[in-house]
Amino acid sequence: MLNRAARYILAAIEAIIGWEWLMSGGNKLLSGTFPQGLADTLNEGIKNNPDGWYVSFLQQAVIPHSVLYGYLIEWSEVAVGIILIGAALVLLGKPRMPGEPQHHLAVAYSIAAILAAVVGIIHTVNFHFFMGGWVIPTFNPSDAYDEGIDLEGLLPLFLLVIIISNIALLKAITGAKTLREMIHPTQPVVEEQKAA
Repeated sequence: MLNRAARYILAAIEAIIGWEWLMSGGNKLLSGTFPQGLADTLNEGIKNNPDGWYVSFLQQAVIPHSVLYGYLIEWSEVAVGIILIGAALVLLGKPRMPGEPQHHLAVAYSIAAILAAVVGIIHTVNFHFFMGGWVIPTFNPSDAYDEGIDLEGLLPLFLLVIIISNIALLKAITGAKTLREMIHPTQPVVEEQKAA
């Protein structure tokens, strides 16, 4: 992941996906009515939903607290967008190795991009279940005039690429072998030389 072309491809993916999340969350936020209208939208959307277990989850856990979930959804979408765009900008620069200025910033942004991608996957999978679909696109001959795979069907795959690529980048810029070492690097023990 220290290769410039690989970093630029990842930056492009992060920027495009980040822009999509920023626009989605921004539209919800700027409407001013998303949290208050979420319960009605959910109640209307679950009427013919074939995923009974998910309908039950929405009715018991989400709809009673829909205003809170509405705020969480809109702000987390905006945060995912901002984090992914910021991480893309960091990738355009030179990789920061240990001891170099802004090394910790590069590590923090890679970790933040991983977390943002996980949140994005959770949002996207929930949206698919809400729409009555499944996570993996399947054949649906009864809906031949609809798209085969929509953007939401591809988002989890792109977000997974972001997660895997950022883990590889973290390994490269920290020299760590495990995720634990990436987050909590051990400092080398420096022995003081005694004057003879």
